[in-house]
Amino acid sequence: MDNITYSHEHIVIDLSKEKHNDDCKLNIYEDALDELKDLYQKGVRRIVDCSNHGIGVNRDINHLVEEATGIKIINSTGFYKDPFLPEWFKNASLDDLVQIMLEDIDKYECKVIGEIGTSNNEWTENEKKLFKAATIVQKKTNTVIITRTTLGSLAFDQVRYLKSENINLKKVVISHAALSKDLNMIREVLKEGANVAFDTIGKLSYLDDDTRACYIKELIDEGYKDQLLMSMDITRKSHLKKNGGVGYSYLLDEFIPLLISKGIKKEDIEDIMCHNFENILGA
Repeated sequence: MDNITYSHEHIVIDLSKEKHNDDCKLNIYEDALDELKDLYQKGVRRIVDCSNHGIGVNRDINHLVEEATGIKIINSTGFYKDPFLPEWFKNASLDDLVQIMLEDIDKYECKVIGEIGTSNNEWTENEKKLFKAATIVQKKTNTVIITRTTLGSLAFDQVRYLKSENINLKKVVISHAALSKDLNMIREVLKEGANVAFDTIGKLSYLDDDTRACYIKELIDEGYKDQLLMSMDITRKSHLKKNGGVGYSYLLDEFIPLLISKGIKKEDIEDIMCHNFENILGA
């Protein structure tokens, strides 16, 4: 395969303060440039950086990674979720948040608002304000919205809210939905027209990869192939190969062969990995 997109990653991310764990502070330029160079040799041409304000986004480093690896880094704007929002967020007006995102889109050519999230079975007031601001910006710019569910909770609620705000759901990607272990809920999200990312591949403490592969096979068989994405969502130093983790190439080296063993056609995998995100950008 060539022209592959990893649709949910983080070039720089820092969740260490809130999680009280330095493992949650990752800088790909310093920590894993060789892994990304390997990805380029294996056909990866785009990585969507889902980091944003409050969790360490650094577009200068994104540019350095592009230059060093040849992989296009797609920039994002927005804010993450409680408790990882900037201290000033609570008192910021809706207009303040909208203006910050619009300026990012103009200055850094951000194609994505995301990842914007909800808490575990809870949608906080801060998160409601964030989603509202994101809908305003999306309708002005036609950018992609990538949401973050916590263990898959509130995935359908996110879709229902975005639909109520007249967002084109073809421009929406729901992340981590599979961690709910609720395939029927994922189907409902897809039926509404939104896209679903299987983006914690290799994180077996959340969900085993055999189950992920079976979910993907069922959804392809049911006609949802064009609404699926895949990525690793590496966020910790311990996820990297040099530190004993599975590394970025696990998706290509291990998970895709697992999909093939389940009877998924190579051309369907190529569509998911190489074409679907481009089509979402163009929707």
